[in-house]
Amino acid sequence: MRSGILLVAILLATSLAGAADKAADRQRLEFFESKIRPVLVKHCYECHAADSKQLRGGLLVDSRQGLHKGGESGPAVVPGDPKESLLVSALKYETFEMPPKGKLPPAVIADFEKWIQDGAIDPRNGTSPIAKPRKIDIEAGRKHW
Repeated sequence: MRSGILLVAILLATSLAGAADKAADRQRLEFFESKIRPVLVKHCYECHAADSKQLRGGLLVDSRQGLHKGGESGPAVVPGDPKESLLVSALKYETFEMPPKGKLPPAVIADFEKWIQDGAIDPRNGTSPIAKPRKIDIEAGRKHW
């Protein structure tokens, strides 16, 4: 009898913990969608997205993988560690001055620090294609014409 009650209590506790985790993940996802993604789109995609006219610094911020991999200077985001995340230092104008058109308000920078501290939840599962310089194949062109 006691083992049955204990088993029910364990299952109930596990279920409640799982529900709490899902609620926290939902909140983190909502935070990303409302506070982080709009800033990336508005201030970063022009120079740091796969479809940018000219990719700057080899950094893609239009995918989770791009942020974690980073660019020529290293990972842009280190989940759980805003101090090691180059994105935060760039937003603070410490290592780089991003966005170059003007420093973002302190509240926006604080949002990025919170997002990274909380694990940098980013639902963008797909990878952006790596931007590669286009090569012109002269021989193929000659054969075509």
